[in-house]
Amino acid sequence: MITRPLSLNHIAYPTWDSAATYRFYTEVLRCEFIAAIQLDTVPSTGANTPYLHTFYRLQRGGCIAFFEVDDLDEPAPDGIPAWIRHLALDVASLEELSEWRDHFEAHGLSPVGIVDHDGVWESLYIFDPQGVRIELTVQNRPLGQADRESGLQ
Repeated sequence: MITRPLSLNHIAYPTWDSAATYRFYTEVLRCEFIAAIQLDTVPSTGANTPYLHTFYRLQRGGCIAFFEVDDLDEPAPDGIPAWIRHLALDVASLEELSEWRDHFEAHGLSPVGIVDHDGVWESLYIFDPQGVRIELTVQNRPLGQADRESGLQ
């Protein structure tokens, strides 16, 4: 029987600098680098597009992945505010979130937050070298029926 997907396996973003991406995700976010796949042909399309596909594992198993594609131009701004597209990652506690803020500052980053989102989440924000907005967050309570109903009004 089909239900719904189990979990996020990976999410993929473009990168124009795999070395900077590697440093950020291993040193700053402390993810485990687990794979690099270099191919000349895209398996799902057959397109002749040389690329490097890298994977960084999160603590509970899912990955953040990147494609560096030969001669891929960076996209022009599309007018969507930078805060809309982001990757939210759970941390264990508000204390740990504060430690992350100090860790980011020690790496020369300027985190935004800790931001209280209506008592549901408390979050800290940074950007990776490619401009991906990363949100580290603590969820204070599960979302429930009242949250669902308020969104339908």
